[in-house]
Amino acid sequence: MKGGEMVNVPEIGRALKKAGHLRLEPLCVYESGERPERGRPFGEADRCVAKGVLMCAEGQEPLLYIGQDARSGVCPGGQHWLGLTEMAEGLRHFISTGFPSFRHGEAEHLKRDPDMVMRSKTFVGRVRPPEGYLCVTPCERYGEGDGAPRSILLFAEGEQLRNLLALHHFGTPDAFTSTSVPWGPSCASFLTYPAGLASNCPDQALIVGPVDPTGNSWMPPNLMSMGLKVKDARRMADDVPASFLSKRPQVAFPDGR
Repeated sequence: MKGGEMVNVPEIGRALKKAGHLRLEPLCVYESGERPERGRPFGEADRCVAKGVLMCAEGQEPLLYIGQDARSGVCPGGQHWLGLTEMAEGLRHFISTGFPSFRHGEAEHLKRDPDMVMRSKTFVGRVRPPEGYLCVTPCERYGEGDGAPRSILLFAEGEQLRNLLALHHFGTPDAFTSTSVPWGPSCASFLTYPAGLASNCPDQALIVGPVDPTGNSWMPPNLMSMGLKVKDARRMADDVPASFLSKRPQVAFPDGR
């Protein structure tokens, strides 16, 4: 936080989990200059960083991390979107229409053509690498000595997400640019954008996602994510008592659900 200001990450996580009636654990994304002594690299949990993040929220992994010397086993796209490698030449074809010499012509058909991929990447801007290691752990497990917290990640179902977005808007006059549902892989929605690794991602934007259907095989069909800066998560947690969530709980959760 600015000016050495301290923030109670576990307290924020507990407040938002309770207010949102969340089933999965809120996560803290932080940077550490030292390789964590606990947990393990993302690549040891799963090839897909985003799937590993969900595993943390589900309580299957206490801490996962990635860095230049801890990226083995992670897919090339994930390494690139976390600023650890340059974009592979064939990736723009793989994301769009395919190319015979890259992965045997396999394609995701997520963009109209390779040029559209590169134009979209220009909008994203440079993705910087983490300062040492990018770490993900449940908020409840985060300690002050772990490293600098960058963002808070929540997983919510439809009604829960509506309520949390309403709580976000409770404390801001910005009706439009304070939220964003940006293009990119699930790992970008979970980590890159909310943690501030992408140079063109608006600092004030709460990131809703993912918009990547390639994760549908492991992402529950009714689950979405909300990634936000720690300062915004704290504001939301502080706003709960004065908001509809406390004043009109029957509106937020009819029949107590």
